[in-house]
Amino acid sequence: KTNTIGINDTRNLGTNYLFQTRNLLWPFYWPTDYKTGEEWTPRYGSLAYNALYFNKHRDNNAGIRKISAIESLNLNLLPELNIKTIFSYDETESKDMVYYGALHYSGSTNNGVVHEMSTNNTKLVSSTTANYQKTFNESHNLSALLGFEAEKNTSDFIRATGKNLPSSALPTVSTAGELDANAYSWGNSLLSVISRLEYNYQNKYFGSASFRRDGSSQLGPDVRWGNFWSVAGSWRLSEEAFLKDEAAVDDLKLRVSYGVNGTLPSSDYGWRFLMAYTHKYMEQPGAGISNIPDPNLTWETNYNTNVGLDFSFFSGKLFGSADYFNRNSENLLQNVPISTVTGFGSTLKNVGEINNKGFEFQIGSTLLEQDDWKWSASLNGAFLKSKVIKLYKDQGEDKGQDIIWNDPTGGDARTRYIYQEGQSTLAFYGIEWAGVDRETGKNLWYTNNPDVTADKQVDSRDATFDYTKASRIIIGDGNAKMYGGLSTDVQYKDFSLGLNFIYKIGGKLYDAASRDVADDGYYWERIRSAHFIENTWTEDNMDAELPRVSGQDWEDVNQVSSRHLYDASFLRLKNLTLAYQVPTGVLNKMGVAGARIYFNGTNLLTFSKYKNADPEVGNYSTRGWETPYGKVYTFGLEFSF
Repeated sequence: KTNTIGINDTRNLGTNYLFQTRNLLWPFYWPTDYKTGEEWTPRYGSLAYNALYFNKHRDNNAGIRKISAIESLNLNLLPELNIKTIFSYDETESKDMVYYGALHYSGSTNNGVVHEMSTNNTKLVSSTTANYQKTFNESHNLSALLGFEAEKNTSDFIRATGKNLPSSALPTVSTAGELDANAYSWGNSLLSVISRLEYNYQNKYFGSASFRRDGSSQLGPDVRWGNFWSVAGSWRLSEEAFLKDEAAVDDLKLRVSYGVNGTLPSSDYGWRFLMAYTHKYMEQPGAGISNIPDPNLTWETNYNTNVGLDFSFFSGKLFGSADYFNRNSENLLQNVPISTVTGFGSTLKNVGEINNKGFEFQIGSTLLEQDDWKWSASLNGAFLKSKVIKLYKDQGEDKGQDIIWNDPTGGDARTRYIYQEGQSTLAFYGIEWAGVDRETGKNLWYTNNPDVTADKQVDSRDATFDYTKASRIIIGDGNAKMYGGLSTDVQYKDFSLGLNFIYKIGGKLYDAASRDVADDGYYWERIRSAHFIENTWTEDNMDAELPRVSGQDWEDVNQVSSRHLYDASFLRLKNLTLAYQVPTGVLNKMGVAGARIYFNGTNLLTFSKYKNADPEVGNYSTRGWETPYGKVYTFGLEFSF
């Protein structure tokens, strides 16, 4: 059970409002009332509140209970034949109580609010497989598997809300003057028939094939079953006569595989018509449509090709692997924006085809191994190209319809993308910033439209002061050209030092938070970043990078623009470990078998052109108000007896 009092709560894990509040406070905010000296907040309904005041009038209690059970049964019917059944059950129940007092901005209009919530998630899995293994003539190794699996997932949620509380000492639903409640139940089931066949000859030639048929309740009756399969082969060249006697070659193996797998939609009931009883009229129950069903919603199907090489030379002193991969995804699952006339902003559809292909490698080496010294290092990297190949089109259209979508990881609509045939799968979509007009300090925008009359020429291109006259285009690509890691370990006698770096080269990052702390008029009263203050246009700084601050809104921070795009490249020391192994001679006298003293540091150094915040972002290459990765220093002492 946990009792959290502070900025984060168990229902808002994606955003840290402490980080946000620090940036949104007015410069003339004062943390205490000038008459009483007590903590206060000067206005409600804003994230720009006083954190001390916030703490005193809010509470959040959470409790989690987990049950897990696994049972298995093995039957050896023959020396070569085994039947195995596994049954597993997982249940997680969480209970939450969130209270906002009458003096808190979230409870002020209702004289205090309390929410009591309960969530119960269960997962039930049953798997039965028959395994056959046989070796013939000491050279031919055969393995076969046939099985059946069943999985069921359920999620039940109930919330009771009480408003108009008589006292802050009794923050419970039962004491509230006004009550409200809602609940839901979700669930899905999956049935699978699986099979696999593997063969190798003298551990030199390897081959395998697999097939499975899956049926899911998340899809309609006509399309819920999918057939998925794979074939693979490998050849250990180092076992061939022409390489076996080569002392420098430890292992050399060529791998090839091709397979088909499926991805299910995120919604349990996207294929069927649903009603939600969340509306009342005159205290009578009422229902409303809760989704737009698509009975033809089907599996996203992925066709995967992989060719790889594993190697080890010079008694393991040089080792690594290299892989080429190509993944074609058809019937891509995507939330598609639709007309709000329907009552919804988007609906889940199979929209087209994308391709991900590239090359990845890993190489490592023992660089030094002499006397008391040992030094090893490894480098890995990946090159990826991700493109939209085809989008489904309406009848009579020559090309597929573009799909404009927002970053799904944040409710702050942090940025916008577009799926367009032939373009990146992470193409930022917005208006193109042309910089700052030197004479006036205003923003300039490239029109990207020959029908719009330009206000100025910037780099021989038409530009306008009015962002509403600028056409939206693809303004950047969030996919990196290359990413990976570098690690090295050095040992000298009983001392060791380990360094682990990660890196990203190329691609863009969209900083949605900078729209608030570096805009020029919409939030004119808020604290600006140091970078903004130092680089804002003034009459004394007419060559500034950023526009002058004005009570007028020359940008509109709700517009996605290239002004907030940055180079996403960075190099980070992700982890550092320095350790000392205490000699056993000293420990034996103390009755201790082993001891180790160490220091571990995380995120200690970062090198990046992007200075506003943390450059290490998620899959959508965008930054909102989430908490950056912090520096962590750990000192430890380990004993073994």
